[in-house]
Amino acid sequence: MLTIKAIECHECGDTVYSRTHQDFRECTCGSISVNGGLQYFKYNAHPSSAFKIKKIQIDASVDELYEDYTTMKDRFGLISTQPSIDRSAIAARS
Repeated sequence: MLTIKAIECHECGDTVYSRTHQDFRECTCGSISVNGGLQYFKYNAHPSSAFKIKKIQIDASVDELYEDYTTMKDRFGLISTQPSIDRSAIAARS
């Protein structure tokens, strides 16, 4: 179990966190983004966006986060209130 910094978008309700130092993530509506993984915490937000920076518990190891990033499985990094998208179906059509 890891404690990691995250940012919650009050526009779409998503909570976003970065899995590795190269991982750039943004919320569903695109109002906020984060990167830096566990090495540093950097975020960007649209000037009119409402958001909250917080610490969250992730049920994963550092190695699991890195593997998720490198294999593009995207199991981690975004806690969304939006319906999930089946990315494997999209990739199969490409």
